[in-house]
Amino acid sequence: MKIVAAPSCISLVALALTLSGCGPGSLQAYDRNTTYRVENTSSGFTLTVNYSRSHFVPAPEAVEEACKNVFVTVAQVVAAKRGRRVERIEEQQIATQLDSNEHNKISHCTATGPVAWQ
Repeated sequence: MKIVAAPSCISLVALALTLSGCGPGSLQAYDRNTTYRVENTSSGFTLTVNYSRSHFVPAPEAVEEACKNVFVTVAQVVAAKRGRRVERIEEQQIATQLDSNEHNKISHCTATGPVAWQ
């Protein structure tokens, strides 16, 4: 008997491996709604945060604001784990991309930006 995985199953497995932290530059869980990735730079690091939450009525402004807030929080947590402090993160330094899936009622935001050491 030959078992063939459907392409959607393969995609789900690839996504699960990515989210579980396999490989360099992989995403780490911060909380149940947030994953993040840190890429070191000479002056600090570049942070990418993926934030999602369910919604009844899409509220892109609220999701974007929460995403930026969690970006700053994760940056401070990462710095604290390294025994460092970061410069103030200005909102305009954070690039965001929003997406909403009406089928499963999930709003998703990706925030990326530089974080500089103090």
